[in-house]
This record gives sequence, C-alpha cells and structure tokens, in this order.
Amino acid sequence: MACVAFLSSLLPKLSPESKVLRDTESSDFQSSMRRWSNHKLKVPFAIVQPANENDIVHTVREAISASVPFVTASGGHSQWSSIDQNGIIIDLSRYKGVSVDADNNLATVRGGTRMKEFQIALHPHKQFAAVANGNTVGVIPYYLGGGISTYTPFIGYGSENIVAAKLINSNGELVEVSERQDPELLWGVCGAGQFFGLVTELTIRTKPYSLLGNEDGQRMCGTYIFPMQSFDLVCVALETIMNSTEYISSGHIMIVQAPADLKQQVLLVAPQAFCSATEAAKLFQPLVDLSPVQQMLFPSTFDKHSDHLDWVCAEGDFKRFSQVGLTGWSTGNFKRLAELHSELVENCTDAARSGYTVEWHSPCRAKRELKCSFGNENVEYWLNVLSWYTDAANHKFVDMMEHKAEAVMREGTEEEAFVSYTNTNREDPIEYRYKGTSTVSRLESLKKRVDPTGIFTGELL
Repeated sequence: MACVAFLSSLLPKLSPESKVLRDTESSDFQSSMRRWSNHKLKVPFAIVQPANENDIVHTVREAISASVPFVTASGGHSQWSSIDQNGIIIDLSRYKGVSVDADNNLATVRGGTRMKEFQIALHPHKQFAAVANGNTVGVIPYYLGGGISTYTPFIGYGSENIVAAKLINSNGELVEVSERQDPELLWGVCGAGQFFGLVTELTIRTKPYSLLGNEDGQRMCGTYIFPMQSFDLVCVALETIMNSTEYISSGHIMIVQAPADLKQQVLLVAPQAFCSATEAAKLFQPLVDLSPVQQMLFPSTFDKHSDHLDWVCAEGDFKRFSQVGLTGWSTGNFKRLAELHSELVENCTDAARSGYTVEWHSPCRAKRELKCSFGNENVEYWLNVLSWYTDAANHKFVDMMEHKAEAVMREGTEEEAFVSYTNTNREDPIEYRYKGTSTVSRLESLKKRVDPTGIFTGELL
C-alpha cells in the first residue's frame, strides 16, 4: 500500500518527459531492468525514470515521505541497483549529459551518464580523466567508490578528482557540496558518496592530452597469449615491464580459458604503455621473445579506451566482479591462483568464461592532495576476479572459489593490511574498504549527521 500511495502522490509532480513503469512485461520495463549481471537481480514494485533534476528530487522526497525503500540505477553494473517488490528503482538513464570546461580542466557529469559518453564528450576538447575499462559503466557511481583507472599514474584514482557534487540528502533536499560548501561531506563523497545520498551531478577534474605525451589521447596496447608451460618465464618477463621506470604502464595478466578453446587454460597478458609504437615494442619485447601463441600491438585513443573490451560488458547471465588490493606482485601466489582457476573450470564447466586477473599500474607521478575518503590511493596491484556462468545452481561453488582466490593472493599479508574495493566488495568488513580507524570513525560520524536513519543504506551506522 505504501508504494501505491507513493505513486499517487508522485505522478502529478513529475514532468511529462519522465516515465513511471509498472508493467513488468512491457519492453520499457524489461529494458530498464537489463543489468550487466542477473546475479541477485530483483524486480521492484515500479521503476521511475526522472527526466530532470527536479523530478529526481520529487521522487526521493515522496519515497522518503511514504517510507518506500529505493535504489538508484545508472550504468547497470552494480549488484545493488535492483530491489524487490517492496521498493522502487530510480533509473537515471533519462537524465544524463556532460559539460566540459577545458580552460579550467573540469567536466560536469549528470545522473546516468555512462563511461563511453563521458569519453566522447571529452575527446574534442583533448581532455582525459579517470575512466573504467567498460563503456557501459556509470560514471558517477564509479567515481564515488574509488575509480580504479588505467590513467591512475597520471591523475590518481577517480575519487581524488571530484571537486564538487550535487546531492539529495535524507531530508529530500538538493544540496551542493564543495570545498566551500560542506568540505567534510565532500571528503566523504570522494570515496563513499553512495552511502550519504543520491548524487545527481559531479564536477570532475580533467587533464589535457598533452600530459599523456601526445595530442591524440593515445596509448599503446598489447595482447599476448601464452600456454601455461611458459608460466614462470612469462612472469619474469612481465615483472620487467611492471618495474620499468622509463615508461608509464598499466595492464592485466589474466588466467583464462583460451578464447578459441574453452578447454585449454592460458595466460593472457594485456600491457598498456603511454609511449610511441616503437617504444612500446621495445618495452613489450621480453614477452615477444617468449614466442606467444598469439600477439598484437595496437594504438587506442581515449575516446575508444574500452572498445576492445565490449565483450565483457555483455548483459545477462550470472556475473560477479570483485577486486581486492595487493601489496605487490607474487609469482608464487599467482601460480596458486592458476591452480584454483583450473579447479573452478574442472568442477564447473559452466564457469569456463571466468577469469582470474592481476591488474597493475605504474606509481602515480601527480602531486596528490588526497582530500578523499577512498584511502587506498597507494595500491598499485589489484586482484580482479570475474566469475561468469549461467546456472543458478552454481552460485555457492563459484562464490566459494572466488573467496579462495582472494585468500590465495592475500597470502603473506597481515589482515590489517587487507584492502577490498567498495564498488565491488561491499560485503567485506568496512576496515578492509576504508583504511585506518580514524577514516572509519570519521565516515561513521558523517553518516550519523547526514543520513542517521539509513535512508540510502545502513552502511556506516
């Protein structure tokens, strides 16, 4: 009954351009419900698609007034973007856009803007920013929770580059947050913003392409596939690239089943470097010398940053992506990770598309002010676990293997140094996600001030 009363009160307040979806069989409803993963997907009482900021404010106010739970959907990659029949989804896909102020190295991003749209908007201005490795990821939630990026060596993580936000608080008020207006809340937004309100807009710091060493926003990407017999040699060669101080690099070393043969486990190494093709060929030469089964070296510009990874953005099936920070590279731990991946596929062929990956970045060279709650700015290695399967009966086993993978890569690390990425691992202890008792206490105090009853989430209460 609360949801019915909520809609009756809300509908007269919405602009004609907004939509409210109730018919679960309609194409609009089903389109809005499409997610990167069907894991933990729930069907709401209704979906509200506000067309402007005022409509978002009205929706939140009426939901709070009627005590109707709600969640926000932006890019559709978050497992927290759906809710059951007792609540509603606020789908921001009709409220999007990017305004670029290249003279001041700033960009303002609205609501449901996705990563590819952000890149395309910045490209004509020869500006870049922290972006994810998926074209369909929502820009705002990505920045709020940290923003791990290929461009971290130049500008730090995404959350470090938020300079202002517009946020609907637990009173249903739209407030502007900046260094001048509630700097403490801005600090919290920069790393934990999803826990304090509904963020309708972010102003983000950008940088000119010239910082990358060219005027096209270009970097060189490599793809090298090796049989597992080359494991030790590949790790030695890769360490040479990871430890290079001559060139700025980032990339992934993945344990996957061969793209052409899901029965064969291989190493897929995907390094990226900000240099010329000739310099990249020199940097990646240790991998080429090992005679990979398949190799490729190609340029990619900022506006096409993730185009070659579009296959990972496929909607549907059961997928989970988790990330934990590592204190450094360990060939021994990585070898055990490969054994776990074999165990996963051997016991669950349905999960053959899953991949266990270590991601690295060169240390950040930018001057960092670190006025953010993210707290994991100096993590340069991450374990990325992509679980991908189709049978719900495999949930328990796949999740168990994921936790085993995390434990293996944390071997030799004291628990107090464990790092989990809040955008993907929100079930982990808060102390893993925000480092330091002072940071956690500060976040909890801020939560009690701005959302004391947990309108947006019970986190930090």
